[in-house]
Amino acid sequence: MKRELDEELCKKYPLIFKNRHAHMTETAMCWGFECGDGWYNIIDVLCGLLYNDYRLAQTKYENTKEWFEDTGHMPWKDGRAITPEEVEDLRLKMIEQEQLVPVASQVKEKFGTLRFYVESSTDEHDDYIRFAEHMSARTCEVCGKPGLLRGRGWLYTACDEHTSEEDKGENDEQPGDEREAQQEAS
Repeated sequence: MKRELDEELCKKYPLIFKNRHAHMTETAMCWGFECGDGWYNIIDVLCGLLYNDYRLAQTKYENTKEWFEDTGHMPWKDGRAITPEEVEDLRLKMIEQEQLVPVASQVKEKFGTLRFYVESSTDEHDDYIRFAEHMSARTCEVCGKPGLLRGRGWLYTACDEHTSEEDKGENDEQPGDEREAQQEAS
């Protein structure tokens, strides 16, 4: 993946990619995003989902803290008073959600599809990751257009434009799931 896209993901999701520049004895993220630019949007959406609960808790805490410091009340007409305990409770919930954000240990292409490995995750996070990996089997790794899983031996996902001449026409009739099942069987 291009350096600019790598940096953008790391800036946008610092908790997920906090080990991006750690030593290779700690993480495989030291090698960066080992996939094409075409999967940037899939990774971006996936990270947004993985970050969602934390961002919601963070926003709720920051807004309530600001209202508490400004007026001591909720911002609508006749808004109820905000207590210091309520602000502290929201701060603790934000920290709790921060701890639940999975940390990426490796992001790469393998067998023609995205692999997004994390150090720890919830069942919901795992579902998001599986969905992103399935979407990559239908998205050209080079440009992000709709694609198919292709290749003989070395698999890759590509649109017609980025498919090698020897692979054109082959497997075009097979949906990705059938190709994946055949690959796993062999």
